[in-house]
Amino acid sequence: MTTDSGVATVVLDSAAFVHGGIATRVLPVIRYRARTTGYGTVLDVDSLAAARTAVAAAQASAARTAAAAQAAREELARARALYADSQNVSAKVLQAAQASARGAAADADGAHAAERAAVASVREQWGPVIGAWIARDDGALDALLERRRVLVLIALPAGTALNSAPRTVILQASGIPMQADLVSAAVQTDARTQGQTFFYSALAVPELRAGTNVTATLPIGPSERVTDVPRSAVVWAEGGAWVYVKSGPTAFTRQPISTDAPTADGYAVPGLAPTAAVVTRGAQFLLSEEYRARAPASASTGDADG
Repeated sequence: MTTDSGVATVVLDSAAFVHGGIATRVLPVIRYRARTTGYGTVLDVDSLAAARTAVAAAQASAARTAAAAQAAREELARARALYADSQNVSAKVLQAAQASARGAAADADGAHAAERAAVASVREQWGPVIGAWIARDDGALDALLERRRVLVLIALPAGTALNSAPRTVILQASGIPMQADLVSAAVQTDARTQGQTFFYSALAVPELRAGTNVTATLPIGPSERVTDVPRSAVVWAEGGAWVYVKSGPTAFTRQPISTDAPTADGYAVPGLAPTAAVVTRGAQFLLSEEYRARAPASASTGDADG
């Protein structure tokens, strides 16, 4: 076994190759988007219920006053017709109908203004999507109020910006991954991170009680072609991560890799040649052999220096 320490290449003899149980394969190239971690909280829906109650009351008042205004207009029309027909009602009755119609119209205008203000208030707090759910008593709102689903506010780290949020994310709560679906961008910025915020909804499970803190993995940036490197191929040395790539029948060259993009079983690694045969079993053995081969040379160098 020899080592070219300049390029960290290990050459095994046949016995060492068999003993090390070395296995290599060309790894798959995949499409990958960089990811970031968002931090969130499962929201208490009591404020949603209160908002719905307030909007419903304003809507009911607007409907009642609109009906009253319509009835007053119809009564005024009848009084005018009777007054015009040989004054079958007195001027006093006509004037009273006119006053009643004006008062009813004013009440209706005020109630509609209150309704618009109530809807605008919930949209300002919850955004247009949830605001629309509240305004029309949507089934999606019922799922939250009935605790069949939960609403989660996710905040991105400061300095991370998305043109559009991913349609689904994976939440982690109590070490359990769960899928959540995008509702909308949130109106207000998170006070802690000052980053973008988004509403997601997820199935209600015991791990997602109101007030629970969660993390979310969100894809960001463009999709790129990378190599899917399994954890078994990675060795750690000299403050970084490395893989061994086959460079001869029994020769293997150590190459640095980035582990900034974890996958389910390893790492999405840019920069590896797509045809490279990577050591997937026995990488730690190769590292040990490399360091073992370096030791005599280091000792000799030390003696010479002494």
